[in-house]
Amino acid sequence: MDIEEILRRITQRKYHIIEIRLAKYNLVKGQAELLLLIKDNDGMTQNELANIIGIKDSSMSVRLNKLEKSGYIVREIDDENLKKKKIYITQSGKTASTQCRRILREIDEQLWNGFTKKEIKEMKKYFDKMQKNMCGE
Repeated sequence: MDIEEILRRITQRKYHIIEIRLAKYNLVKGQAELLLLIKDNDGMTQNELANIIGIKDSSMSVRLNKLEKSGYIVREIDDENLKKKKIYITQSGKTASTQCRRILREIDEQLWNGFTKKEIKEMKKYFDKMQKNMCGE
């Protein structure tokens, strides 16, 4: 088995575990990450959040709709610009985001269990080099 296949399987397994653990909160990985972003940037507009993630405003709207239907966020009209809505996390969203952060941290700890900080740093250096090779960064 080559390195790419090993990495693909590790990534697949990690995402599978994440999806199982987040299902309790009716979330998938991308929604959990967005919820964490909102918690850390409460009161941003939809457009500001879309720019941070690097997606279209319309795609952000779809993601936010799901979080809103789950009761994790609310949208409120911006007092300074009535055309914009600010996104706020609800108490339910705060509770879920705390659990999401814990879940993601625990899974990362599981993934890196048995590695020293030096080994992790060295591996990151190799992955960064691979990324530069493929992306020209």
